[in-house]
Amino acid sequence: MAINLDYYKVFYYVAKYKKISLAAEKLYISQPAVTQTIRKLEEQLGSNLFVRNKSGMQLTETGRMLYDFTSHSIEILDNVESRFSKYENLEIGEIKIRTGSNVAKMILYDAIEKFGKDYPNIKVEIATGAPNQSIEMLHTGEIDMVLVYLPYDVEYSNLQITEIGKKEYIFAMSKKYEKENNVSIKNISDLNNYSLIVPKKNSAIREIFDNKYKDIIISHHYEVAQEQMKKEFILRNMGIGFIIKDEIKEELENGNVVEIKLPNSKVEGALGVITLNSKINNFATNKLLEYMKWTNT
Repeated sequence: MAINLDYYKVFYYVAKYKKISLAAEKLYISQPAVTQTIRKLEEQLGSNLFVRNKSGMQLTETGRMLYDFTSHSIEILDNVESRFSKYENLEIGEIKIRTGSNVAKMILYDAIEKFGKDYPNIKVEIATGAPNQSIEMLHTGEIDMVLVYLPYDVEYSNLQITEIGKKEYIFAMSKKYEKENNVSIKNISDLNNYSLIVPKKNSAIREIFDNKYKDIIISHHYEVAQEQMKKEFILRNMGIGFIIKDEIKEELENGNVVEIKLPNSKVEGALGVITLNSKINNFATNKLLEYMKWTNT
C-alpha cells in the first residue's frame, strides 16, 4: 500500500494541534484540503484516526498508534526542510576559498566585505595555495572556489571558469632609477638595456608577457610572482617592472614612479574564479560569485 507521504504530514499536524484550522495554518493550506486529506488517509488505512468533538480532533487508538509511528520521522523531515530553507536563504552556510594573495586583493576583498555585511551568518574560510593543488581540492569537493590568473587550463568537466575582471599591466620605474641610469626608451627592444622585473616563469601573465614582447631578451632580470614584491623592487630602484597599474597607482600620481608609455604596448591580464558547475555549487558560493562580478565591473 503506497500512501502519499504528505498525507502523514497533514495527519501529524492535525494530531499535534488538535484543530483543523491550526494544522491548515501551519501547513499553509486550506482547511478543506486538510479535511479531505485526513479522509483519504482514513480510507486508505481502513480505519478512523480521529474522533471529532467540541474540544477538537482527538486521536483514536489507531490514530495514537500511527502518531507514535510517524511523529519522529515527520519531525526529522520538518527539521530538514527548515534547515534547507535557511541554507537556501543564506541564513547558514560555508564557503571555502583558495587563492594567491595578489588575486584576492584585486577581486575578492571588496566582494567579501559587502557579502559579509549582507550575509553575516555565512562562514568564509580563505587559504593560500598552489593553483594545481587547489584545483584538485576543488574537483574532489574539499573547497568551493579557487581564484586564479587567466588563462588557466582546467581538465575536469565538473568545474567552470568565470572571468571576473581585467587589469592593465604597464612598464614602470622609479624616478631615481630613471635618473641614475639615464633611461631612454623609444621602443620595446630598448628595454633590453636595463634590469627588468618580470612575472615568474610558467605563470599565466608570464605567458602573456612572452607572447606580447617577443623582442625582449631577458638577460638581467628578476622573476617575481607577487605584485606587491614587484612594487617593492621598483621603489628600491632595482629596475623596470612589468606590473599591474592599480598596484602602483599612488606612486604614479605623486611622481615617485614613472610609467613607460610605448606604442602598442598595452597589456590586460584577466582574473577569474574556478568553481564547481553552477548547478553543483552551494547557494552561498553562487551568491558570492555574483558579488565578485558586481564589485569588479
